Amino acid sequence: LLRGLKILELIASGKPNLSVRELAEEVNLPKSVVHRLISTLEGERYVQKNSGKPGYRLGTKLWCLGCAAVQGLEIKEVARPHLEDLALKTNELAVLAVLDGREVIYLDKVDCPQAVRAYIPIGGRAPAYCISTGKVILAYRRDDEVMKIASSMKKFTSNTVIRMESFKRHLAEIRRRGYSINFGEWHEDVGGVASAIRDGKGYVVAAIGVTVPIHRLTKKNIDRLNRLAMQAAAAVSEELGYGGSQKRASIG
Repeated sequence: LLRGLKILELIASGKPNLSVRELAEEVNLPKSVVHRLISTLEGERYVQKNSGKPGYRLGTKLWCLGCAAVQGLEIKEVARPHLEDLALKTNELAVLAVLDGREVIYLDKVDCPQAVRAYIPIGGRAPAYCISTGKVILAYRRDDEVMKIASSMKKFTSNTVIRMESFKRHLAEIRRRGYSINFGEWHEDVGGVASAIRDGKGYVVAAIGVTVPIHRLTKKNIDRLNRLAMQAAAAVSEELGYGGSQKRASIG
């Protein structure tokens, strides 16, 4: 991995016209090793061959990763005060998450002071299709992307939705309401509610919500948690440049 990264850093440093032999000399590796690494990086779209001249340039996949990294940092910074406010108003664990493949990654959180509370580590992952933050992001993804993720769904609890048609109806209901609910679908003793965050172009880029012990996710409490999560998501979206309504927004 380090050898491949050294090659990427070399190309990115302003030396895009080096041949495999020259790359090998620069990184002090055998030509055969560099050729193998370059072939792998090219196959995965991290580098591309230059057109009409020797050497390689950074590929579109690296551009996408860079954009995602910058976007993730921006969202985290913008969302932090709203995350703190959500935790204060709900007295529950407030979380910020983004989609990464079939899972969500928790970018940030604010814990609550209650003795019995849910726990999620920053940087932790969870299957997107059975938690509130993941489901509200998936609700605004294209059908082909949802199908790809749903192809590997499995039951974690008796509440996990794994039938495709049922899951698609579930996502349609989330779009209609503007928020998602998790009734113990990943861990039977943990639930949550979440709403989607949109960027300036209207794309759903993250989700903000609260995670609670399932015994506190009562019918009386759900409306209040949903309302507060939607308000927090709308506030973050507005700061990111989105001027539309969370409920009226179309699939990005």
